[in-house]
Amino acid sequence: MKKIIVIVCLFLVANAMGQNNGKACLIKGHVQNAQSKAVLVFKFDKSFEASIPLDEKGDFSGSLQLKEPGIYFIKVGTAYTNIFLKNSYNLTVNTDTKTFAKSMEFKGEGADFNQYIKARAELKGSLVGDAKTFFVVPCDSFLARVDAMAAKMKQQLAKTKLVKEDVDMAQKMIEYDYLLTRNNYQKFYVFHTKQEPFIPSNYLDPIRNLDMNDSLAYNNAMDYRYLIIEKWRLKEAEAKKTNPNHSIIEFTGAFAEQIHYEPIRDQVVRMVFNKVDARNADFEAMYLKIKPLVRVEKTKEELDTRLNTARTNAKGMASATFDFENHKGGTTNLASLKGKYVYIDIWATWCGPCIREFPELTQLIDDYKNNPQIEFVCISIDSKDDYQKWRDFVTEKKVGGYQLIADKGLESSFMKFLNVSLIPRNVLIDPQGKIISAAGLRPSDKKTRETIAKYVGAPIVKAIAK
Repeated sequence: MKKIIVIVCLFLVANAMGQNNGKACLIKGHVQNAQSKAVLVFKFDKSFEASIPLDEKGDFSGSLQLKEPGIYFIKVGTAYTNIFLKNSYNLTVNTDTKTFAKSMEFKGEGADFNQYIKARAELKGSLVGDAKTFFVVPCDSFLARVDAMAAKMKQQLAKTKLVKEDVDMAQKMIEYDYLLTRNNYQKFYVFHTKQEPFIPSNYLDPIRNLDMNDSLAYNNAMDYRYLIIEKWRLKEAEAKKTNPNHSIIEFTGAFAEQIHYEPIRDQVVRMVFNKVDARNADFEAMYLKIKPLVRVEKTKEELDTRLNTARTNAKGMASATFDFENHKGGTTNLASLKGKYVYIDIWATWCGPCIREFPELTQLIDDYKNNPQIEFVCISIDSKDDYQKWRDFVTEKKVGGYQLIADKGLESSFMKFLNVSLIPRNVLIDPQGKIISAAGLRPSDKKTRETIAKYVGAPIVKAIAK
C-alpha cells in the first residue's frame, strides 16, 4: 500500500510539472544549428527580458512570469522572430536557426494562435511579393491591392479555429497591418522612383485620426506601435509648418498628454531623446526640457545615461581606448594610432545597413590609403557565435584598414563609453586621442568626406609612372 501511495504521489508531481497554473508561461523546445547558449525572450520596448539556457543538444525549457500577454521577440544568436505569449501557455517551440521563422513549429497550449500568426505573415509575403512591383503603381491601383490583401487575411482568419479572445486580437492585427501598409505607400514609391506619387488630400486621415489609447493593440499588434510614431511624425510636421516658433519638445509634451496608457506615452516621449546628443551644442538644455515629460523610472535612467554619454562624447573630450583582436593577427589598440586621425566604423555581419555602407566605406579607405595622416578602423561587435562568420566576411570583402572585433561586443568598455545601441556607428578621433565626432559621418554621407578633408586634406592620388 505504501509503495502504491509513493507511485501515485510521484505521478501527481510529474503531472503538475507538465501543467500550467496560469501564473507563468511555460516554454520549451528544440533549436537546430543553435550555435548559441541561450534562447532570449523580450518585449519590443525591453520592459521584459529573459534568457533560457540551451543545452548541448539544443533543448531548452523555462518558466516566464509575464507582466501581460502579447507579442514578444524570441531570439537565438542573430536569428529572431515574433511570438505570442501569455501566462496560461504551456508551449513547445521547435525551429532551426538557418530558417528561423519559416521552420518554426508550435505544439501545446498557445500553438494555434502562434501558428495563425505565422500563416498570416506567410500569406502577406506571398501577396506583396516584390515590394517595387507592389507599391510603384498609381494610388487607386495600390488601394485596390491593399483592400484585396486585407480581405484575403480576413478570409484566412474566418477559416482558422481560434477562441474568441484570439480572434479579437487577430482582427486588430489585420486592421493595423492594413493601415501601416497603406501608410507606407508614399515612402516606397519615392524610394523606388525618386518622385512623389499623387494622393488625395484625405489619404492620411486614418493616421491623423488613429486612436492612441488602444492598449490591446499596443501589446498584440506591432504595426500599431509603428503607427503611433507615424502619427506623431505627421502631426509634428504639420505643426512645424503652421507655427514659426514650433518646439518639437513642447509639441511632444502636448501630444503625449493625449495618451493615457503609459507604455504608449513613454514610446512617444522617447522620440525626442535624440536631442540629448553630443552633436547638439545645447544638449544640456534639451535634457532639462525633456526630463519633466518622463514618468517611467527605467526611461528616466535611459535619459540620464544619454546625458552622461553626451557629456563624455562631446567634441574635444578624450576618447576611451580599446585593445581588440586584429583580423591579421594579434591585437590593435587606440594608443598605437596616436598622432593620426582615426575614423572608426562600428558594425556587425548581421547588420543590413552596415553592409550596405561597405561599398562606400571601401572606396573611402582606398581613396585615403596614401595619406599617412589618417587610419581607418572597422570594429565588429559580432558575438562569439559569429566569430568565424566575421573572419570569412572580412576575408571575402577585402576591405582595407584595420579589421578588429570587440571582445565583448556591446558590453566592451569602448562600446559602453560611446553608449552604442544602434549600428552602424561612426566616430572620428584626432591625433591627440580626442573626439571630433562621436556619431554620424556615415561613409555614404557627403558630409563625411568634407569633414575628413577639413582635417587631412583631399585624397592623395599618386601619379602613375609612364
